[in-house]
Amino acid sequence: MPPSAKTDEAYGQQDGFPATNASRRRQPPPKLKKPIPHYRHLVRWNKNVVPDSIEEQQMNQDLVVLRRALDLFLNNSMAEGEAIMAEGPIPVTGSLAGSRYASAPPSSAAEAAKRAREALGMTNGEKNGVSSPYGDEKRQQEAMSAMPDDLSSLHSSSPPSSKEGKKDASSSSGSSSTKKSKDKSAGMYYELGKAIIQGLRALVTFDPEEIELGMKAFEQAIKTADKQRKGSLLGLGSVKAVGSFVVGTIGAGSFKSMNRVQKHAELIYAEATILRSLLSVLYHLDVWMVIEECINLRHAFTIIQGLKSFMDSVESELRHGKNIDHYQIDEHLVSGVTLSYSLYNIVISFLPEVIVKMLQFIGFPSDRDWGMAMLAACGDWDPMAPPENPQEHAERLSSSANEGVRRQFCDMVPIIFQVIVSSFIPMNHIDLNYAEMINNYNVELYPQSPFFLFLKGRHLQVTSRLDEAVATYKSVQVEEPRWHQLGHIFVFEEMMCAMMQNDHQTACEKSRQLLKESRWSKCCFRYLTGITGYERGDQSEKKKIDNLMEKVEGGMQKVAGMNLFFETFCARKSKRFIKEGHLLLPSYDFMLLWNTFDMMPPKILQKNLANISSEVRRLQALLPEKMRERESQPLAAKDQTIEASSGGMLGGMFSSKNALLRDSKVANYENFYDDYCLAFFLQGLVAYHIAFFPEEAFNPEMCALAQESFQTVFRYAPLMNDDTYTYYFSHYYKAKIWIHQGRLDEAQARFKYLLGLSNTNMLGLPALVGGKGKNSLELFVLLKVHSGLLDIETARATLTGGNSTAAPSVRSASIRAGSIRSSK
Repeated sequence: MPPSAKTDEAYGQQDGFPATNASRRRQPPPKLKKPIPHYRHLVRWNKNVVPDSIEEQQMNQDLVVLRRALDLFLNNSMAEGEAIMAEGPIPVTGSLAGSRYASAPPSSAAEAAKRAREALGMTNGEKNGVSSPYGDEKRQQEAMSAMPDDLSSLHSSSPPSSKEGKKDASSSSGSSSTKKSKDKSAGMYYELGKAIIQGLRALVTFDPEEIELGMKAFEQAIKTADKQRKGSLLGLGSVKAVGSFVVGTIGAGSFKSMNRVQKHAELIYAEATILRSLLSVLYHLDVWMVIEECINLRHAFTIIQGLKSFMDSVESELRHGKNIDHYQIDEHLVSGVTLSYSLYNIVISFLPEVIVKMLQFIGFPSDRDWGMAMLAACGDWDPMAPPENPQEHAERLSSSANEGVRRQFCDMVPIIFQVIVSSFIPMNHIDLNYAEMINNYNVELYPQSPFFLFLKGRHLQVTSRLDEAVATYKSVQVEEPRWHQLGHIFVFEEMMCAMMQNDHQTACEKSRQLLKESRWSKCCFRYLTGITGYERGDQSEKKKIDNLMEKVEGGMQKVAGMNLFFETFCARKSKRFIKEGHLLLPSYDFMLLWNTFDMMPPKILQKNLANISSEVRRLQALLPEKMRERESQPLAAKDQTIEASSGGMLGGMFSSKNALLRDSKVANYENFYDDYCLAFFLQGLVAYHIAFFPEEAFNPEMCALAQESFQTVFRYAPLMNDDTYTYYFSHYYKAKIWIHQGRLDEAQARFKYLLGLSNTNMLGLPALVGGKGKNSLELFVLLKVHSGLLDIETARATLTGGNSTAAPSVRSASIRAGSIRSSK
């Protein structure tokens, strides 16, 4: 610690703390370092004119049908959406130049295209949820019969009759070039759609066979898209992944010479490569495979970055008054480039600083706030805009700019990061009201969607409305047998809400359901079933609980060659239970992993504090008399951290190792000090959340209790054997208190100290008295510490007034983002 730092006593318990706690649920938007691109206004293609190219006709047909299948899938009609995709694309085998449709006047063509979209359930009114056509097969058939013959065959989602199929085959068999065109026109969007469905099923089930099928599906999508790429350019078709890694980037000029289909082929090729790489990491469980897939990810990023450079160049041309219609940019390409490039920025930003710098050196971007703002621009969302009036809301729902097949995923990402990721890793610039606004719009479009309803329930949960969250989770029914696993995410969240509310009966029932039905993590679900049954206190089930705990470690699995941190935690705790026959407050202990203390309302926090404090008093009664006498000695600042030169012992009061070991023993309680420190840490953690509950009055008594509890953990940390994570988390929350108090230098020093404790075996961190310095939640702590350092930067910028200028908001750019108020 800095020599000049004041002690807690010098500051006093209330110095520097605000009277009312700041909100961690609605924070101001970030000041961006560079302008936000607005690609929505670049859309320049006429969907009502049938193109001359067979490939483009095929792609247009596939996009319409895929949009229909996606809407069904998002609205909890998975079987119908999959059925559409399973039928496969209907090849467009001949040009329509000489057809009756081609000679029709423009108004007739526009009307026919409109009827085609209506037949597929894509009218604006239906998207509003006013007259949803989901499952209305009769209406679709009637609309199809009313269409011109040529266009009906172009847009039909049903395969042609066998007689028609033979006729088409015979007419196309006379020319090898026609065969080649037919082969090339195989629907690449169909293959991508089927691969995404299979990939999602692989993630839902976590079954190796499903993962392998997903990888094969993405490989097929890659091959199909590769046939339509412009392979003569350097860094594209003929150059392999390693080559593109060396080349680095692709210029905008390469894409300007491509037609519309070739641009989409590049985008699909990159997307399928990224998703296949992610499944490959899950499937092979090999660190070397991770390295290989990183090269593939770099190759895919080269394409995505090239497409972004192309769109930036087109945007520049538009700003200078040039005509950009010939580039034929559509909303599907816009949403795809926006989604992929934003995700690269956002995901990389969560990695440790050393890795981020290495990735930036080889060309990867890392700007989380900018990536989030780019996604907002795709949907024309602005967190600073006033609430929409009914007319504006209706215009947004009916806007054609929302029809991109990746549009809903662009909305999902910021919601997921705001209501899920921020629960595990504290993030700056959280605005849960903004996330709710985006999600409510999508719930209105898809009122039965398990995805958006889950996000709605999660929003209620993170804003401490647990009963409403549970009601929302229970309202969702995933009826499709093939997607039954998807419903387990609702069951898991119901279980966590029950654990927060000390409803051990419900928690036990939900954990048993997950253990019986879910394939996600047998290790975790066995442990949860064991501890919820143990907390319920039914002695007749003791044998079953013992059997479950013995099987916990056997259910562990690896991802990318590494154990999952929460499974490691469960395995270590189950070993303790098998050895000693009991665990201390296991539900609260497990909830630390899911950061649920942030979600508890004040009444539940108070109730949980009473339960934990009861255990604290029980353990205090077991503390040896000589250790109580030592507690009267003050704990100096140097005794709060483990120094490398201390030889594994804290200084000061613990200078005599033999005397300490002799005086500290508790009969028949080998891990007494693990439980003792855990109880005090949990007491301090709950007191911290009561003291700093967002938008409530600061509670100085609870803040003092939190600091005293953490000090007790520091005092007895050298005597722990296994649960050393409580020591590291106590330092983290102690530093968070200092941030609230304005003691930023001291908080930063404490965070840097924690960073120095990473990878204890390699860096030679002195062990605690028990000889086990390993922290099973090390990664979890480090992620929180990196976020804490960002909090300090933000606090300093606030104190100094900041020196950066905010980038234009989503609605204030010089060229509007195809706003819903002026839809094309």
